[in-house]
Parts: sequence; C-alpha cells; structure tokens
Amino acid sequence: MVIRRDFSSSDALDFLRLFGVYFWGLFMTDSTSSKPGADTDTLASRDGSTVASGAVVYIVATPIGHLEDLTPRAKRTLAGVDIIAAEDTRQTRKLLSHLGIQGKRLVSYHNHGETERAEVLIQEIIAEQRSLAVVTDAGTPCISDPGYRIVAAAHAAGIKVHPIPGPSALTALVSASGLPSDRVLFIGFLPTRSAALDAEIASWASMRAAIVFFESTRRLARTVASVRAIYPNARLAIGRELTKLYEEIVNLDIVEVGDWLAGHATLKGEVTVMVIPGVTPEAEAVPEADILKEAQREFQRGATLKDLLRKYQSLGLKRSDLYQLLLKAKGSDE
Repeated sequence: MVIRRDFSSSDALDFLRLFGVYFWGLFMTDSTSSKPGADTDTLASRDGSTVASGAVVYIVATPIGHLEDLTPRAKRTLAGVDIIAAEDTRQTRKLLSHLGIQGKRLVSYHNHGETERAEVLIQEIIAEQRSLAVVTDAGTPCISDPGYRIVAAAHAAGIKVHPIPGPSALTALVSASGLPSDRVLFIGFLPTRSAALDAEIASWASMRAAIVFFESTRRLARTVASVRAIYPNARLAIGRELTKLYEEIVNLDIVEVGDWLAGHATLKGEVTVMVIPGVTPEAEAVPEADILKEAQREFQRGATLKDLLRKYQSLGLKRSDLYQLLLKAKGSDE
C-alpha cells in the first residue's frame, strides 16, 4: 500500500535540518589521513583546548621575565605534548616545575648541530605519531634563537606547525618605545667585530625604518658610539630587564644615551635597542614629490604631523622644509 501526503512547509524544514547536519558531518571529517600529521586537525585542537593527536609541532612562547606572562594555552600545550625540544633543558625544567608539569621528556637543541637534530626529531614524531613543542630559554622561539630548522624540517615533511604566541622582547620594546613603528627592521644580534659592526650600522641609512636589535651590555657603549658617529641625530629606545621587577625603558636622543650609560655602569646581561637613525651627513635627499605622495597616504591612514616629522627626519631635508612639505600634504588631504 502506498500512502501519499502533501509535502508541507514543516516537512521542508525537517529535511533542511537533516541535510545541514549531514553536510556539517562531512565538513568536520578530515579526508587527508595519508599525510604524516593529517590527524592533527581535530575538533579538539581547533579551539586550542587540547593538544592534537598524531605528528604535530607547536612553537611555544615562554616568559622573558614575568612568569604570569605565560598564556593558559601555552601551559596546556606544554602539559599535553609528548616531547619538548628546549634550547636549555635546565631552564625549561625549572619552568615546568613551576607549572607543576612532571615527567615530561625533554630533548636539547641549539645552533650547533641543529640541522641534524631537527631531522632526527621530525622523523621520530612521524614514525611514532608524537607531538612536539619547541621552546627557547625565554621568549618566542625562532626569533634570533634556535628552532627554525625544526620548523623547516616539519614543513618539508608535511607536518603541521602551530604557533602558540606570547612574550617577545622584540614586540615588548617596540610597543613601549614611543618611536615610530610602522616600518621596523629586526637585526637580531649585531656583529662583534668593529669593521663589520660599522658596516652594518652604516647600511641602515637606506632602510627608511626603525632598527631593532639585541645587544650585550658589555658591548652596548661601543655600539652606541658607532651609531652616534654615523647618525648624530639618532634617537634610541633601550629596554632592560623587560617584564621583570627592575624593568626600565628609556627614549633618548643619541647624546642623552651617553649620560644614561654613565649612570648604568654595572649593567649585566642583554638589552633590546630600537633606533631611529635620523639624518646622516651623507644622506641623499629623497625627491619631495615622493615624500608628498607618501605623506598624503599616511595622513589618510590617521598619522599625525608629529608622527611624520619623526618618520621622515632621516630623508635629508631640513626640519623647517620638511614641516612645510608635510603641511602641504596635510592640506591637500583635507
């Protein structure tokens, strides 16, 4: 017996609900299981609440001073992974102890032999379907620290790499420097030999960007002297003990930095430095038409006259001429 009834609007809604549930299930199913780390993109891992299963690499930022800067997601990740690759296992073990994480397998990696170590680690997590976290002594791995070879090897092997963002001396100083940060060039550590150092610093003249680098306090005075010799109008921000109890961030012109250093003769460790080079005696003037066009665009984005005076001070124009040019750009934008 065949029973026929009309297809009502309520029937249509029921059908659409079932249709939607079916295709949502298809959408959530990972069909790439043939890849080494394909089973890592699970629903549990998408919200960051748990560590994904299978071969996967996490790049975990750790505190640069203040332990409360470690994110809850970073703590969960460190607690959940199978292996932690650490720049210095002793430092990482202290952090894990503070977090109450016990029995975790730690392996060391550093710049010396990192390429070979990276290949071994990636092959291991593929073969055993393990999860790996990469940490540095402090801050974000791979930013002027070891780690990028592990990441490169993971990408080459088809393993997913997930960043767990957090503390970084680079972003900490830039955000609190009070210097223009729309164009920033990060150098890492500067050369230690005098000739190479001077050549590096001289190359900044063509960058048209703020320069950020890490420096040993033992070499800071020599580096500042080199900057002053080449850029007598430079302005610097220096950050020391960032996020720690005796944190200090100063924004000074290059002459004032000398006085600041004289009052900090016992500095230890490393500092983070940001430099706006300023006008050099040999600076080659940029065509005013180019400055005018770029300044108009900057004003449209919300930049202030003060912002642009600082930004363009290294372009070879007298301050009074630059001021008039920027007024013209601002007037034409209104």
